[in-house]
Amino acid sequence: MAKANIKIRNVTRVPQLKKALRELNSYVVEVGIFGDEEYVMIARVHEFGMTIRTKKANINIPERSFMRTAFDEKQNAWTKFVKKQLPLVLDSKLDVHTLCERLGALMVGDIQKKLTDIKSPANAPSTIAQKGSSNPLIDSAGLRSRITYRVVRR
Repeated sequence: MAKANIKIRNVTRVPQLKKALRELNSYVVEVGIFGDEEYVMIARVHEFGMTIRTKKANINIPERSFMRTAFDEKQNAWTKFVKKQLPLVLDSKLDVHTLCERLGALMVGDIQKKLTDIKSPANAPSTIAQKGSSNPLIDSAGLRSRITYRVVRR
């Protein structure tokens, strides 16, 4: 995430600012698919694309990046979100862990929306017939629902 520029207006809040920054630095928000190896593999294939070679044919699954593109598109918005929440942390109205939980939920929602909105490259007709949907990353088994976050203390 991009580094935020913080302006200090009231020097009496410097101790709270230092404490908040130390605490913010002690957490990491991880977003992705955790523990479900089948869906980790499915997400990886769609994120980067893949060619599967069989004895009969090569099956090309094109790149449909939903994680990286969501990060690229939303990174500034996520930084602004944290900057807006920082005064609440400094005033002890919000703890850093809760701020990280809120950020994780926001990130998951944005990534899920990106996954849902991807329409191109389209599914092959055989894929549409097999899964019953033309949306490339939406299926009945739920890749979208497996995207989650966790807040980890460093």
